[in-house]
Amino acid sequence: MPFGGLQSELEEVTGHKVRPYRQAYLLGIPTLFIYTLVWMARIAEELKAKAIAMGIEGPHTSWRHMFLWNMLGCLCFGPMIATERFFNTLNKIETELNDME
Repeated sequence: MPFGGLQSELEEVTGHKVRPYRQAYLLGIPTLFIYTLVWMARIAEELKAKAIAMGIEGPHTSWRHMFLWNMLGCLCFGPMIATERFFNTLNKIETELNDME
């Protein structure tokens, strides 16, 4: 599956359609990737809310964590730290959902 793996996972976890990352990326080009960063931060906040609702222990990703690490930490390893926590939270949610089945 060339496209849609992460897309379908995010839609399943959040329970609604999510703008594809490739579209958010392209819309970010003229905005110096601010649009893309806000898109990612919004999804991160939804993942945090879902993880808390499911009783999953933290640390979780969040809007603030994603935005600040990408903006203030962009000269070092900030984006890598934010992305790792984003996918860690997503993985914890999916593991819990799979255990429920």
